[in-house]
Amino acid sequence: MGLAGALLLAAAPLWAGASTQKNPAVTFSTAGTKEVTLQVCNPAGCSSVTKTLTVLDPRPVVSSASFAPLAPEAGQLVFLTGAGTGKPPLNMTWNPTPVGGSPLASLSGQTLWWNTAGVPPGAYTLRFEIQNGSGTAVAQLPIILAPAAPLDFYTVAPCRIYDSRLGVVPLFSGIAKVIQATGGACGIPAAARALAVNVTIIDPSGLGNASFYPGNYPQPVASTINFTAGTTRSNNAILPLATDGSGTLTTLFSIAGTNGNANLAVDVSGYFAPGAP
Repeated sequence: MGLAGALLLAAAPLWAGASTQKNPAVTFSTAGTKEVTLQVCNPAGCSSVTKTLTVLDPRPVVSSASFAPLAPEAGQLVFLTGAGTGKPPLNMTWNPTPVGGSPLASLSGQTLWWNTAGVPPGAYTLRFEIQNGSGTAVAQLPIILAPAAPLDFYTVAPCRIYDSRLGVVPLFSGIAKVIQATGGACGIPAAARALAVNVTIIDPSGLGNASFYPGNYPQPVASTINFTAGTTRSNNAILPLATDGSGTLTTLFSIAGTNGNANLAVDVSGYFAPGAP
């Protein structure tokens, strides 16, 4: 400590008394802001320093819980995200439950996707639970799964909604590109749910593939188109758009080699949207 003599450690106000141990262990019975004072004395006098510390409550507390989109349809993916505090380790689970029924599943994780494929439309409760050795905290969110809207197909004059060659650089492997599909010169309405497209991969630097998926979804396992180095290849596809109303489409390339890249053109010939009532 730099001074020979006695060590006096005092924690106030919940730990009465003092300790002359060099490294005493202190257990506080409540959470909150505490002060701890270290005093060093010798025949020439005493010197002390006081530090303020925060003692956290070990019991779990849910600080937030939410889902998106806010008006999902049965069959869509729903993004669940929650957060909380408490003494680790914390076990976090989501339990989607029909109102008046039993849980459909126990989904482990703080942030995850709930796949509602095969789940009937109706009223549900999303129970977000945080558990540790000191207790359990719960948040419950009501959610309505609407029936999937029937869609009609509308044709448009072939139109290019995206061409990476108009930008400064091509698309690089492993970097997702979000494409705004609705609005713009092609006139795709905001109500569009999916597009009939032709995607063209142009001059890729290596062997690879490209995935196309809704703008608010995670990357799927299957690719939309595969290609080899230096070739131009096209494929027709029906591509769903984001379910949050943003009208976006995401593409992600996986190309072999360092700084793998390629150009991309997306041409639309029609779209799917809810029909007139």
